[in-house]
Amino acid sequence: MQTISLKKFGNVLISRPAGSEAFNAIRPGLDSNEPIEIDFDGVLTVTPSWLDEFLTQLTNWNGGKVDLLPTKNASVLATLPVLGEARQDLVAEVVKRALRRM
Repeated sequence: MQTISLKKFGNVLISRPAGSEAFNAIRPGLDSNEPIEIDFDGVLTVTPSWLDEFLTQLTNWNGGKVDLLPTKNASVLATLPVLGEARQDLVAEVVKRALRRM
């Protein structure tokens, strides 16, 4: 299991281009065959556009083997339902699975 700590990209994660840039920066160090955990610890805020871009690329790249670690971060908890309801794909499955555990 690989863990991605999102705080390495900053504590305020905004904009679709920044989410894409974050994925492109981390991808070379990941193994697409291994499950990946996303850790929100240390992140103050994340926008739906940043998380959508990052998660879309990540889940498409590794076939949806992504888990979002539980968090009490209000920004994340507000963003996840937006993504879960707006999409009908691997991202929605990852988000809905995470929401059931939080």
